[in-house]
Amino acid sequence: NGHTESNNTNSTPSALTRSRFNKIKRHSTFQMLNSKGFTQTSQLNYFQRIYLLYSLPKLQEFFISVDHRSIWRRHLAWSLRDGDHLRNAVTGRFASNMVFMSLLLGTEIGVLFSPSKPADAFRKALDEASYGQLDFWAGIILCISIGMTLSTLLANFTAWAIVGAVSPQNSHAILRSSIGLYAAQLPARLVLLSIYCFVVTVALFIFILLPRVWCFIIAIFPIALIGHIVFVYSAFGRLVMYTKAMRREEIFECEEEDSMTPKRLFEALLKRSHEEKARDTPLPLFYKTRTEITEQISNLRSRSDFVENGWDGEDGGRKSGGSEDYLEKILEVDDVVAIPDFRSDDERKKKR
Repeated sequence: NGHTESNNTNSTPSALTRSRFNKIKRHSTFQMLNSKGFTQTSQLNYFQRIYLLYSLPKLQEFFISVDHRSIWRRHLAWSLRDGDHLRNAVTGRFASNMVFMSLLLGTEIGVLFSPSKPADAFRKALDEASYGQLDFWAGIILCISIGMTLSTLLANFTAWAIVGAVSPQNSHAILRSSIGLYAAQLPARLVLLSIYCFVVTVALFIFILLPRVWCFIIAIFPIALIGHIVFVYSAFGRLVMYTKAMRREEIFECEEEDSMTPKRLFEALLKRSHEEKARDTPLPLFYKTRTEITEQISNLRSRSDFVENGWDGEDGGRKSGGSEDYLEKILEVDDVVAIPDFRSDDERKKKR
């Protein structure tokens, strides 16, 4: 009896502790729901979130924002299933570039032919070919910037006319091809070069007009601000691509999304982005479901040349019969569609 009584006394506090903990947990959840309207709060601090965000872009995307690189156009071409939507997304960028480059060209020509004393100084340095003066190089960079801006306007105007003429039914075939991707990417590259040439021109004029100490202080501020803009939008663009936010399907269920605070939602997006980055799925398969990929493999299996030249060869380092492992690696874990075994009976025996 004493032994039984001691066991009861030992088990009772733990049961009370568990019930008390559950009651406190429910109370805190209800209290949080009453005060904030959410049931899922953030689990990471500010620096952890910033580190995870800035680890998404590649090194070159800290100098060139991801929306000016070809990978952005490739994701647009593969994620948007509607051809009309895809064409409008590409041509809409051309329209905004036209307006911006027109304003920039007017500013640069106004500086070149300005009657002010600084403009007279660099025009005189250009006329006398004074290579040792900073005014000469400021004038050279300004002339290069004007030529670059004119080329950008021509590229955007021409690309807008040609891409806009493509029918919605053929938008994917044109814009997924290598020439289509290059034609859509060329205006963006020229826009970036024009902006950087103009920034260098402004920095040179700051060094000419201001004392040495003040020119460094004033020049560092816009350069740091431009760097911050490129960092943020490169990371944000990678977040959009890795979470498949370009497609029409929802990233989260509606109830789950409504239960998370903004910071918790940010953390969930970061988690999914890093999972997709680790999978390193090829882009043509990135926006396909498991069912679509297995059907594609099934169709390939029916071809006679598949074993020699397709999946079962040493293409990309994939071993024979490794389609199931490969699909598990690149596809989402929550996709519960079963993967059929396409191997023949002889292949299964060899595998054993």
